[in-house]
Amino acid sequence: MRTSTRFRTPRFHILGGVALAAVAAFSFAAGQQDTATPAAKPATPQKAEVGKPAPAWTLTDTKGTAHNLSDFKGRIVVMEWFSPYCPWSGAEAPQSVHYNGRAKRLHEELKKVDPEVVYLLVDSTHIGFRQKTHEDLVNDAATVLSKTGTAFPVLLDSTGVVGKAYDARTTPHVFVIDAEGVLRYQGAFDSDRSGREREPTNYVLGAVKAIKAGETPAPATTRPWGCSVKYAD
Repeated sequence: MRTSTRFRTPRFHILGGVALAAVAAFSFAAGQQDTATPAAKPATPQKAEVGKPAPAWTLTDTKGTAHNLSDFKGRIVVMEWFSPYCPWSGAEAPQSVHYNGRAKRLHEELKKVDPEVVYLLVDSTHIGFRQKTHEDLVNDAATVLSKTGTAFPVLLDSTGVVGKAYDARTTPHVFVIDAEGVLRYQGAFDSDRSGREREPTNYVLGAVKAIKAGETPAPATTRPWGCSVKYAD
């Protein structure tokens, strides 16, 4: 009786082939995953830089009216960071630019250079600073304006988003934006931190005069002084 000589494929070969196919399929899938386009990351907020378009913003003032930077296109905009609790800004003190009249005089001088100039105060004090509520921030700002005889719009930036986009560091810290929306000056209110100089150099007024003359403000950047902006973090 003849023994069959039919060839039989060893079982481990079949299993090995299946395993190799599985590995190859996994490797292909992994390779496909590695080369896939990564998920888009959130856009980085625009940061203020002298000589470039100023970051856009929308803020509500203490009277509940919303303002956009784009609302003032075609006009020079001065943004002064403000706090009713800072002795260099809105608190009652000899060096306060609001209580010693310097802010009011600056506004008057700016209007002589450009009657269409816009002067805004921006308060980035966070809700909860000194246990202050939103209503407290509104009322305390109104008290400063009433006592100093000024009527500047006070824009509330309690989240600090706009302040951080502009890198506003002190109160006061001033930014001048030209009629085309380009940031042309940022820095100190003037050269008189103490409030005692007879004729301080007013960088803001100088910047506006330069812009109206078609020139580049010089200096375009100075070191701001005052209290630190009271951001939440």
